[in-house]
Amino acid sequence: MRRRTALSVVSAAVGGTIVPFAFASAPAAAGSRALPGTPTARWDFDERAGTVTREAVSGTADPVAHVFDDARYKPDSDPLRRRGVRGRALYFDGCSTVVTAQGPGDLDASGGLTLDVWIAPYAYEHGIDGKPQALVDQHDPDAKSGFLLGLRRFGQIVFQLGFGDDLIEVQGSPDQPAAKGRWTHVAATYDPAARRLRVYRDGRLIGTATTPGRAPVLAAGKPLLIGRHNRSTLLNGEFRANMYLGLMDSLVIRPGTLDDPTAHKEHSDAIAALPGRRVPRPDLVQHRSRYDGDRHRPQFHMLPPWHWMNEPHAPVYFKGKYHIFYQHNPFGPYWGQIHWGHAVSTDMVHWRDLPIALAPTAGGVGPDGCWSGSACVDGDRGPVLFFTGGDDRLPYRQRTGLAVSAYATDGDPDLPAWTTRAEPVTEAPAGLPAGPGTAWAENFRDPFVWEEDGVWYQLVGSGIVDHDGSRVTRKHGGTALVHTARRPEGPWEYRGPLHWNDLAAQPEPGEVWELPVLLPLPGPGGRRSGKHILLISPWWEGFNRNAVKHTYYWIGTFDKRACRFLPDHDEPREFDFGEHFTGPSGFVTPDGRSVLFSITQDRRSEQQHAQSGWAHNAGMPVSVSLRADGRLGVEPITEAAGLRGERLARIRQTSVQEANRRLADVSGDLLDISAVVDPRGARTITLAVRACADGTEETLLRYDTAERRFWIDRGRSSLDPDVRKGVHGGTVELDSGRLRLRVLLDRSMVEAYVNGAHSLTSRVYPTRKDATGLRLTAEGGAARVLELDVWRMNGAYDTPVVPAAYDPPRPTDVDALPNHDFGTGDLTGWTVVSGTAFSDAGVTTRTDWGWGGPFYQAETQDDAGHHLWGFDPEAGGDDATGVLRSATVVLGGDGLVDLLVSGGNDPDRLYAAVVRAADGTVLARATGRGVEQYRRVVLDLSEHIGERIYVEVVDRTTGGWGHINVDDVNVPVRRQ
Repeated sequence: MRRRTALSVVSAAVGGTIVPFAFASAPAAAGSRALPGTPTARWDFDERAGTVTREAVSGTADPVAHVFDDARYKPDSDPLRRRGVRGRALYFDGCSTVVTAQGPGDLDASGGLTLDVWIAPYAYEHGIDGKPQALVDQHDPDAKSGFLLGLRRFGQIVFQLGFGDDLIEVQGSPDQPAAKGRWTHVAATYDPAARRLRVYRDGRLIGTATTPGRAPVLAAGKPLLIGRHNRSTLLNGEFRANMYLGLMDSLVIRPGTLDDPTAHKEHSDAIAALPGRRVPRPDLVQHRSRYDGDRHRPQFHMLPPWHWMNEPHAPVYFKGKYHIFYQHNPFGPYWGQIHWGHAVSTDMVHWRDLPIALAPTAGGVGPDGCWSGSACVDGDRGPVLFFTGGDDRLPYRQRTGLAVSAYATDGDPDLPAWTTRAEPVTEAPAGLPAGPGTAWAENFRDPFVWEEDGVWYQLVGSGIVDHDGSRVTRKHGGTALVHTARRPEGPWEYRGPLHWNDLAAQPEPGEVWELPVLLPLPGPGGRRSGKHILLISPWWEGFNRNAVKHTYYWIGTFDKRACRFLPDHDEPREFDFGEHFTGPSGFVTPDGRSVLFSITQDRRSEQQHAQSGWAHNAGMPVSVSLRADGRLGVEPITEAAGLRGERLARIRQTSVQEANRRLADVSGDLLDISAVVDPRGARTITLAVRACADGTEETLLRYDTAERRFWIDRGRSSLDPDVRKGVHGGTVELDSGRLRLRVLLDRSMVEAYVNGAHSLTSRVYPTRKDATGLRLTAEGGAARVLELDVWRMNGAYDTPVVPAAYDPPRPTDVDALPNHDFGTGDLTGWTVVSGTAFSDAGVTTRTDWGWGGPFYQAETQDDAGHHLWGFDPEAGGDDATGVLRSATVVLGGDGLVDLLVSGGNDPDRLYAAVVRAADGTVLARATGRGVEQYRRVVLDLSEHIGERIYVEVVDRTTGGWGHINVDDVNVPVRRQ
């Protein structure tokens, strides 16, 4: 058990006396108004370590919850602390950090109430479900009682106080927010004499509201939370919204009322007590060390320091530096609240983080999100950014905007500061003509912009539809809409669709094209070929099993005058053989190469994202070219070799067997592997990576000479049943009779490049520490290794961190619950006790539920993926009820039972439970979270080892979400 440490609270010294830092001594009361008195609760957050914070008045140690208190993929670590206004401050991460307190102490609010706190926000939440980001709250919206101090959209300060019949909210002036990146002192007060609520920012009044003439009602029975709304919205069944992101210092709750002179004086006195009479600059930098020891987090690929990213975009070269931007949610590892992250490099492989470049703003083009786009250098003023602005107030919600760097004034080639223009660049009006129909105005995004011969070209991803004025009546296919201008600000002239796919004949590119990219293709030796490559990511309005998995391309000619793309081949071609290379973005480097960036989707579940604290990363940038044989050339950029460290193997002109023997001492999960093999009659050539010596875990890269096919086999890549596996590949011709293979291995990343013409990008998630070996084998013939080199790889940001957390081995002296994963395709081994909710018809292999995303059922020995879906429309759907029971067994092993559960959230009437057979006592239970995607639940029943138990699935709920889904019920059964 790791050591937990809580240090004593240190208060600030004011005038030689130790007093709470958040306020100075109040002057004598004026009239009937009682000025703020002694605090009933105070949190200074001065601890340097540990998972508690001390409430100074009562001395209570309040727990600080944090995703890594009990980490899944890395060693446990404490919540983050940084320097505060004085002493220390607690860093709230926006998705998991919350203090559950026992305060506010002996508080009588009838004579007034004052709350104040120092905050330094990192980012503003969207205002999900109309709720504020809570700084501190103990309230009950239904009973209209209690209080909440928080932030609404764009940092607007708000204070709510309940009076039983009314929940009154005072809002600070929108132009006086709690600014990002600086310390702000926020105070809120209730004045019963004036019947007013007031909020103050840095000692100045910024908002008032009238209250009823009766005393407020506190919500003493509700938890007091710091950093999270106590009615927070649950997102995707995993993530809590309405949470604070940033530093917090010295939170105080006091009886009494703050007036304007006192608020001003208290703030002035607090500033005067600081060294140099200055508020320090907050340290909000998000350090990557937060994830140290994570066994799956890549080390030499570009990824944000924290949380969630999607596609990197807008690569641009300026003043000796490469810049890349990326879709980013600073609040957590989930989709939404999109900002533009920013990183800079001198070689496209070693990266340095920069501040967020673009964020939603109240008066901007994208108040509801800054989505993907591109960059282009505009002469002396430097790069300009074109982005998709989301605005939910508009009928079509999407348009493109422009942002300009501060380079012209600050001269900083890092380009850390950007200003967005208030006016949109391009929009899609209703009825915009496009080929056989009109542009799908609701889908108008991802501008790709370049300048050529004084003309600016802009492609915008969209679709082509027929529309009757109220709805879409037919979908023709995806497209990229072309606009041209003489300057970035426009005016932009619409020129029609660049190209489009006919859904009836070519469904693969989807109903809408996202992230269209058009790049010139250099020929052999870098010479101009006159050809271009058009790449797109397909999008469908409803669920499609191929969504967010593939990138398609055409090679052809760009007609600049007509603004049309003329493909050399009708059928779109898949760019990458895996299911992880998506979201392309590209540019032309100063030396004339066309380089693509991409997002490597990690294909993990929402639960896995929540447990890891991060999601997705970029792929290795690749160079694309036109080969002499007319095929597309694809290779990692030459700069990738600059990441190489120690050479672990150099093998020349030998048999596969001898090469494999020499690889026995070579291992690693950060490797660059380069091989040239002459098959010489071999049927297959296989390179195993991330392999255990006994083959328990291994990932196979295999070439079949007869089928001319290269593929990755992840069937044994992980013992974790919740990890996506599968086989993926495509047709590959040998290169002059040889197999040329380059493999980049980066923890969970596997990128294979074959014969300079194909790529295969995938993810693997081994659980064992020894899953780091390499093996090279061949079947038949006398294959010969002409070249084989292996290098250890260095990190893209710093020295790679060694993974330090692995799953403990499960008991091996136990049996499984009969038909634990419903692999028989029916309820064999289970008994329907009552009702119609559960039947053989409910056991399904469906991977999605028709209108949403994947179930993510277990991938165990049941290759078909059977699971029990509790929603059977033929048996009543949500209105059906019933009870299902497993066989009775004796609990053995370590007593840990785990299972996959999803569906409705009702722990009393809708659950899966472990029940003691002797008396029917429920020992542990789990319910869903209002989503269909499965999550793994672990029940610790170690105290009941040796008892006879069974698993019972109960559905006594009707109406919406009145069903429960179950799969992979792992009970360690004692062998008889």
